[in-house]
Amino acid sequence: MEQVKEHYEKAILGLAMLVLVYVAYGVFTDNSEEAIAKQIEARSRPALEQKKEMSPMDMRGYHATLARLENAKPLDLSNPHNLFNPVQWRVVRGGTVLKVESGNEIGAGAIVLSETKPLYLKIEYRGTTGSAGNTRYRFAVTREAGETKKKRLRMTTTATKENKDTRDLFTLLEVVGDELAPTAFKLRLAGDSGSITIEKGKLFQRIDGYTASLAYDTRDEKKSYVNKRVGDKLVFAEDGHNIVAIREEEVVLSTASTSKRTTIRLR
Repeated sequence: MEQVKEHYEKAILGLAMLVLVYVAYGVFTDNSEEAIAKQIEARSRPALEQKKEMSPMDMRGYHATLARLENAKPLDLSNPHNLFNPVQWRVVRGGTVLKVESGNEIGAGAIVLSETKPLYLKIEYRGTTGSAGNTRYRFAVTREAGETKKKRLRMTTTATKENKDTRDLFTLLEVVGDELAPTAFKLRLAGDSGSITIEKGKLFQRIDGYTASLAYDTRDEKKSYVNKRVGDKLVFAEDGHNIVAIREEEVVLSTASTSKRTTIRLR
């Protein structure tokens, strides 16, 4: 029995070894994935297939809509559109009733800008005083855009190199040429970041503002305003109108009762 038992175990072990050898052989010789790939390729036959391309979509309607959007005009709800601007009936002087349809029959919209004039800053070199090492340079300055009449008058001021002038209008940055016989100067005006050049014998001037002449001419009221400046107040149509800006070709008014701003352009 012992001999049979020993041979039986050997038989079982030998059989297990044969199974392992068979499995290993099957793993190394398995070509199922390649076979499957060949079958798929044979069935698809890409070389024989015809590509079917989608026909182009008709986009004309969409393009037309986009073109209309790109060329769309802004919605104008100002006069004479009355959705948000109902027609006004106003009682003017003498008890007359006036129909305000366009908005320009009365008030700031009825005023006319007839002329603007430039206001200049003028600076001129007027001579040298003192001696070498203690030289002062004299300038004549006119500020036509000054806030008050006193500031608009021509005034004389002096300065030394790299210092402010006696009226705090500018700083003398550089003296060009001989100290006692200069040919030009570089100045930085108060409130400016850059510099300007003043040449001997030449008047420097630049535009610093404008005055405006306007007329208010309606059926019941006629007024004219000449050489008005920013900050001046005009009274017409039983209301006050402040000038808040004057440019070369337009004036901006602010109506006191409504704070509405109206731009009047030169005709």
